[in-house]
Amino acid sequence: GVGQNLQDHLAMFYTFFVKGADAVTKAKAESPAALLQWLLRGEGHLSSSSYDAVVHGRTPLAAAGEGPDMQVGLFVGAGDEKLFHDNIGVSRSAWGHLQSPKHKAGEEEGVTLVPCHLHPKSRGVVELASADPAVPPLIDPRYLSDEADLDAWVEILTAANLLVAQEPLRSLVTGVTAPHPADLHGLGDAYPEYDAMSPLDFYQLPKARLARYWKATVQHFGMTLYHPVGTCKMGPPSDPLAVVDASLRVRGVAGLRVADASVMPKLPSANTNAPTIMIGEKAAAMIRRDRVGEEAAASSSL
Repeated sequence: GVGQNLQDHLAMFYTFFVKGADAVTKAKAESPAALLQWLLRGEGHLSSSSYDAVVHGRTPLAAAGEGPDMQVGLFVGAGDEKLFHDNIGVSRSAWGHLQSPKHKAGEEEGVTLVPCHLHPKSRGVVELASADPAVPPLIDPRYLSDEADLDAWVEILTAANLLVAQEPLRSLVTGVTAPHPADLHGLGDAYPEYDAMSPLDFYQLPKARLARYWKATVQHFGMTLYHPVGTCKMGPPSDPLAVVDASLRVRGVAGLRVADASVMPKLPSANTNAPTIMIGEKAAAMIRRDRVGEEAAASSSL
């Protein structure tokens, strides 16, 4: 099972430009006034990560008895090309299709929604490209390979845009970074009404009408949140994909444990940072416990 069962959180980034809101802009964040405000009082734009809110919810497709399958984060600011290209990996050609012709991301006030599918059914794989450890592995995340994930994204993007359609935010929105239907492969002129409507009005069309648009949008512009898990899955001996046992010991390899996100059998209903720290802390506690037990056994045999 090593390298199998790869799972990751796929996300979308939607920037909505707003008027009359004190959102973060590049100019504001880099101003001497902002630096002084933070240094002297610990306040202002530099006192925030800008990732100021997150919503979890269940779509109609969420599995029974499972936690939330949808997460929507909120950045109080309009991401610019540096954020999307340098830090997230959006190609410059894709960024050009996302840009609003009437707005300049990074220079105007805005909010950025980050919808995310928490429990995808698609599974990827990590494989060796060579026996040379210096050669990077072959990573195929196989995003959206399960059709059920595309159906889930229709629900997620519908719900996320309903958040923006509510007051008081709706009246503040002046534009959005979103792809034109004609820029999405296979849609052509499927949405002739797009140019005659505001983006928010277009997004409120019936879900069945927008399903093809939402699916094509995430296929073109979905991106990783860098939350890969599962390739050294924890599980019982009866599970053919299980690599480690409940004590994180690799089956069949003495003296080796794995203590990172790869041991998670499934993605959590949240970001992976905190659970990964917990795994490391638990591994340290188990190793310490076993060492104390070994030393005690050795002393008693003397």
